[in-house]
Amino acid sequence: MSYQKLLSIMEELQDYAEQGMPILIEGKKDEESLKELGIDGNFIKVSGSPHKLFEIAEIAAQSSKIIILTDFDRKGNELAQKLSEDIQRLGSYPNLQIRRRIMGITRRYIKDIESLSRHLHQLELEEYPYGVTGDYYPM
Repeated sequence: MSYQKLLSIMEELQDYAEQGMPILIEGKKDEESLKELGIDGNFIKVSGSPHKLFEIAEIAAQSSKIIILTDFDRKGNELAQKLSEDIQRLGSYPNLQIRRRIMGITRRYIKDIESLSRHLHQLELEEYPYGVTGDYYPM
């Protein structure tokens, strides 16, 4: 069940990415994990950026809607809150719903976006131990 819900959220995220909506993430490993899941979008990395947080918000706010997908730890929560406030002040709409929904499903298992692809793969193996087709070939 969690696998299907998480997969559905990833498909929704991919739809937003295809529409060109910027996705604010913390770092390079987050981007790699999302790309492993087939999400290839306009990623804006917060960590390691030469820009200040408000400048990152200004860059993102060039779009009317922005997805904030920071980690689920205290630092990620603080970043999400600050970016959300700055983006709203700039007149754009920050989407935190996807982040919240992912957190709700994965909270007990992962704390960061970089672990998302591995976690989804693990859920897939639990849901479909013999592959998606259900083929079973005894030894």
